[in-house]
Amino acid sequence: MVSPSQTRNMLHQYGRRSLYVSFVVAVASTVVFNAAYVWPRHYAYENFFATYDPYKRMKEICDANKGYMHTCPKELAKLYESKGKEISQKH
Repeated sequence: MVSPSQTRNMLHQYGRRSLYVSFVVAVASTVVFNAAYVWPRHYAYENFFATYDPYKRMKEICDANKGYMHTCPKELAKLYESKGKEISQKH
């Protein structure tokens, strides 16, 4: 038979060890997730918006003349002309 000192509080020891291990794994997985996924995306978005010019992009889209963006000024002018509406040229 096993001596009582080896089996005494065995459940508490395993439970305590499991809590420590799970805490370390949780913290480590959070750090790895942030370092591998969140931070690279954050910096990529930061870089994109630092160099993004919406007016230049709108000009590129409208100059492509593919007609997929019907809110371009040129496309709206064509649409108004086809419906017989006048477009004001005031600036």
